[in-house]
Amino acid sequence: MKIHTNSVNFQSKIKLVDMAAFNAKTKALNPKKHEVGYPWTPETMKQGKNLFTTQIMDCIAGGIVDNGKVAMFHLCTRHQKDAKKTRQKGFSIKEIERRILEKVNLENENLHAFIIGGFHTRENSKYNVNKLNQIKNVFEKHKIPYSILGARRDVHYFGRYSILFDNKEDTWYVANTLSNSRGPNGDGAELEVLENSVNYHTYEQKYDRYGVRYDRKKHSGSAEDFLKSQFRQVALCKFDSFA
Repeated sequence: MKIHTNSVNFQSKIKLVDMAAFNAKTKALNPKKHEVGYPWTPETMKQGKNLFTTQIMDCIAGGIVDNGKVAMFHLCTRHQKDAKKTRQKGFSIKEIERRILEKVNLENENLHAFIIGGFHTRENSKYNVNKLNQIKNVFEKHKIPYSILGARRDVHYFGRYSILFDNKEDTWYVANTLSNSRGPNGDGAELEVLENSVNYHTYEQKYDRYGVRYDRKKHSGSAEDFLKSQFRQVALCKFDSFA
């Protein structure tokens, strides 16, 4: 997807950090007030300042920035039957839309959203990308511009993402549990988020007489480069930019 470069008078920042830095920023925040936690349904959506959520794997998370506050969501994408087993409610786009509209002012011309998550591991295996598209359609229907880091690829080592919106800094902080973790056989850090660059690995799936194997390749680039290696859909609206 194309990165949009239209600029406005202000832009929220999207900044990739390592988990240690993320944990340091959220350490003093009271989870009851600031964390969007389990069971990750529309009912757990919160509105306020300095909100965060963690453990984003196959869920879809994000938020809508509205006049100095954020309405943050973290949504389980299981069907009703599967969700019931874990005492959750299944995915309901109607309920998600209703909750969003309760919390935001559609008349605010600076209203904008951020989405992260969803799996689209292989071209012939869509997984839950249809639910990701349903959430995008809600924003498009109500003309809410959004940035997206969505539809995760088959990257072999799936870290869990965390996000924090710092209202004072007008910044989305994004972290992955792979940061500074060891790769296979202890072969170097899987992901290193440095001051001005990111070291990361990609994996190519191959088959031989022993079955499936993954060829590991190291890269050094920007946060945007890393995120594009992880997600099929990476695009910023005019209200956002990478830090």
